[in-house]
Amino acid sequence: MAILRTYPILWLLLCILWTCGPAQEETEPAAENASEVIERAVQAHGMEGFATTDITFTFREREYGIRRDGGKFAYTRDFTDSTGNHVVDLLDNTGLQRRVNDSMVVLTAKDSAAYAESVNSVRYFFMLPYGLDDPAAHAELLDTITIKEQLYDQVAVTFAPEGGGADFEDVYRYFFNRSTGELDYLAYTFEVNDGGLRFREATNKRRINGVLVQDYINYGVNGEDRDIASVGRRYAEGALPRLSVIENTDVNIR
Repeated sequence: MAILRTYPILWLLLCILWTCGPAQEETEPAAENASEVIERAVQAHGMEGFATTDITFTFREREYGIRRDGGKFAYTRDFTDSTGNHVVDLLDNTGLQRRVNDSMVVLTAKDSAAYAESVNSVRYFFMLPYGLDDPAAHAELLDTITIKEQLYDQVAVTFAPEGGGADFEDVYRYFFNRSTGELDYLAYTFEVNDGGLRFREATNKRRINGVLVQDYINYGVNGEDRDIASVGRRYAEGALPRLSVIENTDVNIR
């Protein structure tokens, strides 16, 4: 009889333990569209104020500057070429200008477009994920993918011919960590120089003046492979060859 009388007490203890036990880990709820994923990523990277910003950094022994003030922008590249000349490229709302040893250089339309695309490309990748909601960009939320036991939201981005730049035919795919909101991986196809496919893994993450700055390990594929839909899975399987490391140094953000 004494044993039977203890049953209610046992049940009460079990209920208390169940209620007070460790809570189930909550995961970030699924986004309804690509804009939500991009907005969360911009916040996670501390880039909400990038409409007005002043940034300098060094990439492959060349100094870059990013200055934005509302709709006005000025992107610069400063370096010494193989012949010892001091070269400064300035890309702003009016176009591309090149100075060599403080003298303005008259450029062909082809060279002007090539230099502008080169400067803008470095600037674009440095500022990611800021700018993915540009009016010329079309972003689409795809199925989630698991990489290294982490869940990722995939966003595919293509660009309209009008305002999409010289490489508007390139296709991009971005992988945002569901837990942190951060951009951990990206992939893109390209058509220049016989074309190809690249995959980048973010590394060396650090905060500078509240902004998340990261470098990348660059992976490629062999041949004419453009299968961007499977590149995340192939990276997770270790099937992509490592090509290079993309490092941004001497970073200043104001």
